Order: sequence, then structure tokens, then C-alpha cells
Amino acid sequence: MATRNFPTTFTAMMAPFLIWAGHFGLVYAVNGIACERGLDGARLLGFPAVPFLVVVATVVALLVTGWILLRCVTGGGPAEHVGSQDPREFARWFTGAGAASSLLAILWVGLPALLVPACG
Repeated sequence: MATRNFPTTFTAMMAPFLIWAGHFGLVYAVNGIACERGLDGARLLGFPAVPFLVVVATVVALLVTGWILLRCVTGGGPAEHVGSQDPREFARWFTGAGAASSLLAILWVGLPALLVPACG
């Protein structure tokens, strides 16, 4: 049985929130840079650049967070190495709840950025 220290387990439990925070920062950075530099009309691979980058960031964040949620539901998760049942259940429950709420938060950030013009 592998051993993990508390900081590693805690970071794994915080992973859904860290993914959401990274997505949040990236979406607003892309929009801010596009507006500041006058790039709101720029195109990337034939698509408008800002919505394209927001879609890519949102899909990646949703996939990774969904994978974390799936691992928690199927019995994996950040504390599968812990010997006793109670800490494992708490870590799995906390990570799963965080992943579910982070999925909603990622959608909440991504959808308005897609529906409203970048500098509108």
C-alpha cells in the first residue's frame, strides 16, 4: 500500500477547485488581453479567437474535472491509500462534491464568455 503525506492528499482533494480557478483566470485573461490589445476580431484556425480559446479551455477543464468526479464515484480518489475507511470516505466525498460543484462553476464562467462579445 502506497503512503502519501497530508499535503499531497490535500492538494489532490483541492484539485477540482484549482482546475476551476485556473479556468476562471484563463478565461478572464484571454478576454482582458483581447480587449486591451484590440484583438477581439482576431481569428484562430478560422474561428473567432476569443470564443475558440474559451471553448478549448472550458472543454479541457470539464474533461479533467469530470475524470476526477468519475474516479471518486467508482471508488478511486485522493485517499485510496489510507488504511482506515473513514478518512477515505471523507476524502472521496469531499473531492466528488468539489468536482461536481466545480463542473457547474466552470460552465458558469465559460457560457457567458461564449454568449457575450469579448469586449461588449
